[in-house]
Amino acid sequence: MNTTIQLPWWRSKIILWVFLMIPGAMFTIGLLTQRMTYDSLMHATGEFSARFLVFSLIATPLMMLFPRYKFPKWLNRNKRYFGLAAFAYGLYHTIAYLVEVPINMVVRECFEFGLITAWLGFMIWIPMAITSTDGWVLRLKKTWKKIHNWGYLAALLVFVHWAFIHYNWQPALVHAMPVILLQGYRWYRVASQS
Repeated sequence: MNTTIQLPWWRSKIILWVFLMIPGAMFTIGLLTQRMTYDSLMHATGEFSARFLVFSLIATPLMMLFPRYKFPKWLNRNKRYFGLAAFAYGLYHTIAYLVEVPINMVVRECFEFGLITAWLGFMIWIPMAITSTDGWVLRLKKTWKKIHNWGYLAALLVFVHWAFIHYNWQPALVHAMPVILLQGYRWYRVASQS
């Protein structure tokens, strides 16, 4: 007798992955058909990376704040997928930069504050992306959480990169504010219960 529980189609991981990949597919089509410029691609991939990062980082505190609501629970169950999508769009952003900009300029710009923050954040993201599967969670046990706690620093570096690359704090701050407020609430709750 098969006792597998069938989830509604809209709760399928495949549907979520399709949803997360649609913007990337649209960017690629836009690039191939020359409807999207390099500048607009960089802007779009950077913003989607930041937005998915926000969703992954607000999941736990949202669930703590609204424990009876379904959306925070769903988001918390799927926060790793949003984190991986954030990395994927960050990778797309990085590859587009490396393809478009001559290597001597990449090297020259590498140590500018707006770009070094991006490179450091991206380097932190790599081991997090590699170890984001259930198999790695089981294999690494407590070490897994230590690796993924570095995500907070990566997020800070991403938002600083965004602010300094355009010298425009407002959009970066608008995206960072939900993370700052909700993670602040989460740390306050944890500290007050210990």
